[in-house]
Amino acid sequence: MVKKSVKTVFIFFLLCLFLPEVSFLHAETGVKSSENEVFAIGTGVIVSGNLARAKESAISQALIRGVENYLVRRLGKQGVVNNFQRLIQEIIPKAEEDIENFHILAEDQIGAKWKVLVRLRINDKVLNERLRQAGIVFTEGPPLKLLFLVSETRGGNVSCWWRDPETRSALSPTELALHSLFQERGFRPINRLLSVPEVEYTEDMLSAGLQDIGILKWGTLFSADVVIYGQAEVIEEKEVSISLEAFDVSQGARICQDILSEPVTEGPEGRESILETIDRAVRLLAARLTPTIIRVRAFDHETINRFEITIRGLTNFKQFSLLRDFLRRDVTGVKSVKQTRIRKNSISIAIEFTGDKYELLDRVLNHENLPLELNLHQTEENDILLTVL
Repeated sequence: MVKKSVKTVFIFFLLCLFLPEVSFLHAETGVKSSENEVFAIGTGVIVSGNLARAKESAISQALIRGVENYLVRRLGKQGVVNNFQRLIQEIIPKAEEDIENFHILAEDQIGAKWKVLVRLRINDKVLNERLRQAGIVFTEGPPLKLLFLVSETRGGNVSCWWRDPETRSALSPTELALHSLFQERGFRPINRLLSVPEVEYTEDMLSAGLQDIGILKWGTLFSADVVIYGQAEVIEEKEVSISLEAFDVSQGARICQDILSEPVTEGPEGRESILETIDRAVRLLAARLTPTIIRVRAFDHETINRFEITIRGLTNFKQFSLLRDFLRRDVTGVKSVKQTRIRKNSISIAIEFTGDKYELLDRVLNHENLPLELNLHQTEENDILLTVL
């Protein structure tokens, strides 16, 4: 009887070890599992015979893994990939805050390690709020169509396909890397070789250094949602420098930009190839640009509301500039900030925001980078009045 019990526990342990969750086991045994319930295994090392600390470490690891398993299930592969940096920097380090309760289902010692099997329940309300504050959003519908306008410079020679689009020059190494990596992240790269429109190109579309108007014309011509414009330069075969800018075609505006330089490294198998360096640089840039592109495009499809806010207690224009730039740059959902009125002791601004008044105030007043300490006042007219403390 004992041997049979041990064998059953061992089989259960193996199933849990290789599966992120075991909800199918509940179906077989008739026990229902809610969507916010997950299972995870944690391991703690027993050092100097300190079993209590090993148990504590094993439980802590299991809880973190449980939240990780839940996030993978909730966000899916592309959601995790596209928001990876924010997840590991802002969400997972505080994973235990998202746990409503947990139960230890089994535990055992294997050599110098203590292992526990934990069932935990996620507090969806808390986690949803933390995801929202981190700017992690999810888009529905067809993937965004991307057009790449990225020149490549090597040995002083600059190549960019749009200077002579009718020749249909082959995709450059940088374009190939961009196509592959953004496709992995759920976008739909446009293959310019298959769909070059037969139109008369204007002069502002054929310059090596395109201005915004030319970039947006190309995006419209190819029916792109987003255009990635930039330059890639191989410097003396020792370094690759890539700068990229993303443009929202429908809004006619720049979404974000970034630049990165990567050295051609020496490894155990010899010198890294230029193509490997380009691929590494593009991978890093794609990871940094993708969350912003998705977030901005998601908000483009939401209802935009306009709110008037009056700010009292500002002592100089620098304070106003700090607050205005903070609203434009750091508060998710803010589309525009415009000064509307100046009085002796106050300044009024109009904010366009994809959400209601309470969401806006929550994101502003509880933001960790709020440049000024503000206090909210309720007026008789139900207007928004903020006072600098």
